[in-house]
Amino acid sequence: MRESDDDPDDGIASVRPRSSRGTKNYITREGADRLRKGLNELLEQKRVLAGRGDEADPDTKTALRRLESAIQKLESTLDSVVIADPPADPNKIAFGAIVRIRDTHGDEETYQLVGFDEADPGQGRISSASPLARALLSRRAGEKVQFQSPAGSQELTILSVHY
Repeated sequence: MRESDDDPDDGIASVRPRSSRGTKNYITREGADRLRKGLNELLEQKRVLAGRGDEADPDTKTALRRLESAIQKLESTLDSVVIADPPADPNKIAFGAIVRIRDTHGDEETYQLVGFDEADPGQGRISSASPLARALLSRRAGEKVQFQSPAGSQELTILSVHY
């Protein structure tokens, strides 16, 4: 079987499936705020585009479909997330922690442990399910941890933890 030629593949992604049953999809309050802001921006773009009155134009139709797909994805994500509460022990690394570490070469990096929907390594936000985050979880400032990176085993020193 093949898809109908009447429905061109325009690269629109499907709606993200919800997390597995029983698995909570945690997110930080800031991450939820960023997603809501992004949703509001998309809704505004859709309103402006639809307000032009040229919805029959193929380019406009495609743009509206892409916006609607992105809106549905963000709405689905926001419906599935649980905003994480701060941990009882703020000195211990847990979800939402901002952790500054130093490697054996003396290089320092700062990361925030976040949910997969808000992870952005380029901005220092790593998924709490990532290997680095898992190595850091439940540790405290001053501790050393072994971390297996693609470059090999490293010893990391935790310099600070805050929320």
